[in-house]
Amino acid sequence: MSAMDIDSNDVSTVLATIRSELDNADLISLFYQLEDYYERKLWHQLTQQLDELYYNFSQQDQISTGLKHKIYTQFIQQFTMKLNLIKVVDFLIASGFNNETTLEKLINLKQEYIKYIKRENNFKDNEDGTEDPDFITLVANDESVIYIDLQISRYYLYLNQFEQCDATMSKIESKFDNLNNDLSAKINAAYYLTKSIEFKLHENYNAYYTNGLLHLSSVPSLTSEEKVKLCYDLCIAALLGDKVYNFGELILHDILQEIASDASPYNWLYHLIHALNAGDLSNFNHWLSIAFTKSPQLSSHQVFIKQKIIIMALLELISTKSTTNKRISFKEISDFTGTPLNDVEHLVIKCFSLKLIQGYINQIDQVLVITWLQPRILNLKQVHTLYTHLVDWDHKVEQLGNLVYQSGGTVWAGI
Repeated sequence: MSAMDIDSNDVSTVLATIRSELDNADLISLFYQLEDYYERKLWHQLTQQLDELYYNFSQQDQISTGLKHKIYTQFIQQFTMKLNLIKVVDFLIASGFNNETTLEKLINLKQEYIKYIKRENNFKDNEDGTEDPDFITLVANDESVIYIDLQISRYYLYLNQFEQCDATMSKIESKFDNLNNDLSAKINAAYYLTKSIEFKLHENYNAYYTNGLLHLSSVPSLTSEEKVKLCYDLCIAALLGDKVYNFGELILHDILQEIASDASPYNWLYHLIHALNAGDLSNFNHWLSIAFTKSPQLSSHQVFIKQKIIIMALLELISTKSTTNKRISFKEISDFTGTPLNDVEHLVIKCFSLKLIQGYINQIDQVLVITWLQPRILNLKQVHTLYTHLVDWDHKVEQLGNLVYQSGGTVWAGI
């Protein structure tokens, strides 16, 4: 008997067998409800009950991976086309199959669903054997197909099958070119998750940081464990990305609080990111020495990380200067950042190339003149410095107004 031909008696037997192995009254009651919904063909309610089983009971540790595996293979798999395919994909992934088996089942599920679409919409192949263009368009724009392709791509990555991943993603990536696309948040979250995994595997820290933040902004919810893992990866990417010099989105997001407490094993990373954002050389170096003992990945990039904090220290020095006098001598830069005097010009040019600052160098006087500084998220100390600048600016404007009035008081009076 095929999966599509199973009858209610067989399903009742399957559920009765599983129930007999349970000792949890709530779970047993839920299985009776599953059987009732199935027999009455209430597919939406059945899906909701399965959702409750897979996620709420799972979070309470009342259902094992083995049980979910059995539910999927002996129950859900018998009528997948009756349910929301996106939910079916989630149930499949959560059922504890190994990566190879999950990928195989995803591919088979996609093929089965495409046949279902063709059958339900009465599409026929053309006389020359090619598929109807309208059918091709329908499949290409179906959110369930897009979602399953994203999951197939993700499992290709887990198995290091990068060419197959690229081939699958190339068919759907154009749909995500616009951040304001018409796809659901769940689909967008799946896309950015897949892309961030790809960039992580290829150690593309810049792209991972961007896509990881986009995944974070679009995913409906994360478990505490998932939050810590994502926060860790984002912090590492922030430290190692050679084009990442703005950490505002990460610092302002609640996810960073997941590693903020002293009890967190990644508390050192929390302090490291804040010290980097503040351009605080002393504090950063303190936490960096701890980081090198915790993370071989960071330890292997010592030279780059130390260069990065020096750049952030220079940006901090610039921000402390008065708005009306952004002239900084090479000697001051050298003293503040710990950069040898002969290397200061190279440091400044590096900041120009990264578009972190704008201005020019007076080589004769060995002075850096700043006309623009990249905006960034400020801590309380930096905000106070900015406040001081604004008060000073206001005072100077008032002085200028008084001077103008005193010099041309009769002129102003006559206007």
